[in-house]
Amino acid sequence: MQLSFDHVHIICKDLEAMVAFFEDIFGGEVIYQEDNFHGAPNAVVRVGEARLFLRGVRPGERIGENHQEAVMGLDHFSFAVDDIHGLAAQMKEAGADFIRDPSPSGMGGRTTAYIRGPEDVRIELSERAGETYGGG
Repeated sequence: MQLSFDHVHIICKDLEAMVAFFEDIFGGEVIYQEDNFHGAPNAVVRVGEARLFLRGVRPGERIGENHQEAVMGLDHFSFAVDDIHGLAAQMKEAGADFIRDPSPSGMGGRTTAYIRGPEDVRIELSERAGETYGGG
């Protein structure tokens, strides 16, 4: 059996702002959008080879109360990059809010940086280097 990563799913209050962020900062491309999919607006944004499933809040839905376990525990998600310093400069020029600038502080010798997205979504940029934990 072969497994591969499929997507990250983000529920957000302002779908348009979330889509615009990934388009403007990451060069993402909307590959699917529907105003009423199972009662909520949805979009799928492709960033490189990754897909982000973005969903707005359904009318009357109270995410913090009804789905506490569903959202608890995700600290951030990460994009692998090959030139973190060059990409960080481009993203800053596009208006990205960096929580932490690129620094050699990641697991296995990675250089990492963190960006604050809309609704406090934390996104890591990770440049791999001689990993020692078997992360490939």
